Amino acid sequence: MLLTVQSLLAQEPGDLVKTAGKYIYRFPSFAEGTIVFRNGIMNAAKLNYNIASDEMHFISQSGDTLSLADPATIYFISLEGTRFYYQDGFLQAIDTIAGITLAFRQALIVSAKTKGAFGIPTEKPGATSYNFFFVGGKKYDLDTDASVESKEYYLFGDTHGHFSKANKEYILLSFKEHNSNLNAYIKAHHTNFKKQDDLVQLLAYCSKLAN
Repeated sequence: MLLTVQSLLAQEPGDLVKTAGKYIYRFPSFAEGTIVFRNGIMNAAKLNYNIASDEMHFISQSGDTLSLADPATIYFISLEGTRFYYQDGFLQAIDTIAGITLAFRQALIVSAKTKGAFGIPTEKPGATSYNFFFVGGKKYDLDTDASVESKEYYLFGDTHGHFSKANKEYILLSFKEHNSNLNAYIKAHHTNFKKQDDLVQLLAYCSKLAN
């Protein structure tokens, strides 16, 4: 069943992490997407994921930007060629290989720079540092006295949209009959469960074993 955006439960966006007074979105602009609920109902809407607030936003027919309420009722959201799931926060799927969905959760840390010697701003070292972001399709530069750091966490999920931390135990439990080969592969390739490329290659190997 496909319903219009008017039937969406909506709420005003919550407290957002602000940098130069702007929001940080996954995509440069809102795009048509489909929300599939666990009860089988589907909604079509113009969507964009707000990384800073961990909210899925949509544009109402009146042009207001609202966030989806009660996201735990969502099975998945299809947007811009990828899927978003919700489990204690939004996850973005990377690929599904050997029956396992590899997804990631992204966290943004906004920190103000402190004045160092001679008034020169300094900041704590972080993961990926951004100096710009998008909102409404427009690129904005960050305030020179603030920085945004990104950290990604990887997860494995099943066909029902249930996710767990991406680790060796999950793989060995999912492919019990191939544990010997998998242990040898992980040891030989020094698989890092915090790196996307390593995880994709490991799942490709699992698919090869399963076939």
